[in-house]
Amino acid sequence: LRSDILLFIHEENSGKLVTTVKTKAIELGEKSAVEWVIMDGAPGIGCPVIASIAGVDLAVIVTEPTLSGLHDAARVSETAAHFKIPVAFIINKFDLNPEMTVRIENYCRENRIPLLGKVGFDRNVVQAMVQGRTAVEYGGQAKENIEAAWMELNKIIKQGDKR
Repeated sequence: LRSDILLFIHEENSGKLVTTVKTKAIELGEKSAVEWVIMDGAPGIGCPVIASIAGVDLAVIVTEPTLSGLHDAARVSETAAHFKIPVAFIINKFDLNPEMTVRIENYCRENRIPLLGKVGFDRNVVQAMVQGRTAVEYGGQAKENIEAAWMELNKIIKQGDKR
């Protein structure tokens, strides 16, 4: 990638930059003949989020069990619905606020949104980051939760392929 389109952690970004990076990722995916291109979008609900979800087959919304997390997840979900993009949820650190976790589960149920899984707080995630590894590579409860959510995601994708 050109240095003028690199996106670094905590830097300002715009929908245009996200679109450029996404387009390049899709091009590379097509050249490599990969089945999926998975992109990590920006948090919140600004222009970068809209650019992240535009034209995707499914938006997986990862939220934490807080009022602001539910609010932002609902807004992203509503934005995706406007563009006719299906969504699914994952609740991260679900065990830190059981009451809000139930509210998010209810939101999903009421809006017929698949809940792929819930990932509990796991100190192994911090250790994995320190070692420059993913939580799945490192192991622990979070790994098991993430793998279970991945299996649910695969079920949804296979259902979509049958339509």
